[in-house]
Amino acid sequence: DLTDNRLVTLPLEGLGGLTHLKLQGNPSLSEPFTKESFPNMRVLEVPYAYQCCAYGSCSSFFKMSNQWEAEHMSPEEDPHKRTMELFPGHTDNHYDLDADDLQLDLEESKLHPTIQCTPSPGPFKPCDHLFESWIIRLGVWVIILVSVLCNGLVILAVFASPSYLSPVKFIIGAIAGANMLTSIYCSMLALVDALTYGQFAKYGARWETGAGCRVTGFLSVFASQAAIFLLTLAAVQCSISVSCVRGYGKSPSLGKVKAAAFCCLLLSSVAAVLPLFSIGEYGASPLCLPYPIPDGKPTALGFVVALVMTNMLCFLTITGTYIRLYCNLLKGEFSAVWDCAMVKHVAWLIFTNCLLYCPVAFLIFSSTLNLFLITPEVIKSVLLVVLPLPACLNPLLYLLFNPHFRDDLRLLRQKGQDKGSYPQSCGADDMEKSSYDSTQALVSFSDIDHIFETPDSLGVHPILDSYSFPSMTLIPCQQ
Repeated sequence: DLTDNRLVTLPLEGLGGLTHLKLQGNPSLSEPFTKESFPNMRVLEVPYAYQCCAYGSCSSFFKMSNQWEAEHMSPEEDPHKRTMELFPGHTDNHYDLDADDLQLDLEESKLHPTIQCTPSPGPFKPCDHLFESWIIRLGVWVIILVSVLCNGLVILAVFASPSYLSPVKFIIGAIAGANMLTSIYCSMLALVDALTYGQFAKYGARWETGAGCRVTGFLSVFASQAAIFLLTLAAVQCSISVSCVRGYGKSPSLGKVKAAAFCCLLLSSVAAVLPLFSIGEYGASPLCLPYPIPDGKPTALGFVVALVMTNMLCFLTITGTYIRLYCNLLKGEFSAVWDCAMVKHVAWLIFTNCLLYCPVAFLIFSSTLNLFLITPEVIKSVLLVVLPLPACLNPLLYLLFNPHFRDDLRLLRQKGQDKGSYPQSCGADDMEKSSYDSTQALVSFSDIDHIFETPDSLGVHPILDSYSFPSMTLIPCQQ
């Protein structure tokens, strides 16, 4: 009995005759064992489930039977009678076992006894592959590739375009940055799966307890929480902007929105750093998520419940805010130029993220509280595919259905052409003209009328002469 010690290595010399060995509670002892190390071993308790992979991860009949009763079985007992007791179905079917084959099998089992090793491997403690299914492996790689490409395009279109950067558009770009971090988390797991392909048991314990797993888990929690908090900020900002335009004639400045976004990132970093201080755990599984795994230690139960409840509260706040916003817009209370495309885009983000988070929250609660019988394979699939799926779908919604992306892409193309064909001064004038693209601004009709009435005082007369505002710019949302 060597439980709860600080063993780093286990000297095997002289231990060949052991039949029972307890090594649990030695977190530094992660080296794998082989069957040749303990030829007479019957019961083995190790710190990590990966160390049991050498003794067979599949449950056999002898492993499921009671090892202690097998040891105390009298040698005079008839092996054929003992086998008939263990296989009662064979007597009903009049199936006769060959006595010679049975005797050979029993002698073979005496020469190579089956070892009862705990804890046993499973989907969250795999022996061969981190991603045990090719469907999951291909799904994760597709999510990574699409997320990196699309989020990169969104970030480029939002922050590199010379068009007007509205507060809501800034938040959409920040959400794309958070989704990019989620794709980095998935790529780190995919890289570990590729590097340890077919022999994950050799490196599983070191991966769980290493710094790489903690960094991966930090990125996962920080990115997911930042995306949810920023989506909440986008919904609240839309509602507050409408109220401010109605009351004061202008929306909140971009600086205030940036400060609020910084607070969201700060809260996300606090949530992600708590498991590093033993509030939650990143090394509970090789997925490096703080969620408690089936049959695992319930140390992270409070942290996970608080995290899921916080996210559900955010989604309820988002839904209530947007329902109130749409009701006010349908009443026609606002006579302001409203950026309908961004309002609809945020609504699509809310619907998609809520829809994808519901099964994650349901599985986490049900598996944590043992409310429903859900297999570990299903839980692992949801955590690997469904949980990072918003990082792939959010930028796709912007690229495919938001007209601002096409406008920004056109402006970026014109900017590149102007740099190559005109002097620097001409490029500056074109950028100044493009900055008056008001399709993404939130202004009132009185402000537009004031601009047209006093163009000389504002110094924009040449620009207004050479630029025609599109007709859709001045259409209120309720119309």
